[in-house]
Amino acid sequence: MLFNTGIARRLEPAQRQRDRTTLAPDSRPGPMNQLLGRRERGTALIFAMVMLLLLTILGITAVTTSSLQEKMAGNMRDQYMAQQAGDSILFDGQALVFNQQTKPLPSCPPDPAMRIWDSSCLPAAVASFVSAPAGPNWWLTATNAWWTSVGFLSGVANTHTSQDPRFVVERIQKAPINAEIGHKKKVEKFYFRTTGWSVGATDHSGGLIQGVFSKRSDTYVNP
Repeated sequence: MLFNTGIARRLEPAQRQRDRTTLAPDSRPGPMNQLLGRRERGTALIFAMVMLLLLTILGITAVTTSSLQEKMAGNMRDQYMAQQAGDSILFDGQALVFNQQTKPLPSCPPDPAMRIWDSSCLPAAVASFVSAPAGPNWWLTATNAWWTSVGFLSGVANTHTSQDPRFVVERIQKAPINAEIGHKKKVEKFYFRTTGWSVGATDHSGGLIQGVFSKRSDTYVNP
């Protein structure tokens, strides 16, 4: 009993040493651990590059959208200014007719004082200027050069558009009016058409606006 116990006691420290040697982890990185570390670093780099690419695409898209919206806003402003200028010039053409006391004689070209075109020869005048056929809808053929050369200016200075708006007044027809009570003389009604041409802050946007109105012959001094 004593002998066996002594052997066991002498072998016990050696056994514990072997157990510690077996259970102690290896603190040195092995080949597999080194390979996993490299893979992790490669994955992080790829992820960072993908995120950087996405941010770049988002930035380019935001800049492009902002630039497009700015251009759209500028075009809308030009169109609005051209429309407002056309509206104002249309009333100038009407005022020209209503303020005349003497019945005008339309002609092509018109009298500089009366400034009333004859609708029957106006398309031919436009066609001769632009060197192209012009039908009854002559305003579709008239160019900007024709308007700036032939169109009449407004009496009010315009500083908001690139060019001053212009207008043309033509007499399109006349029609008799039924005799009224107390009136023995013949009364006619003259129909006029005013066409206004205008541009916005730039020449890239333009507008055409028309209005038809009438005036009685007995409102003139020489009916």
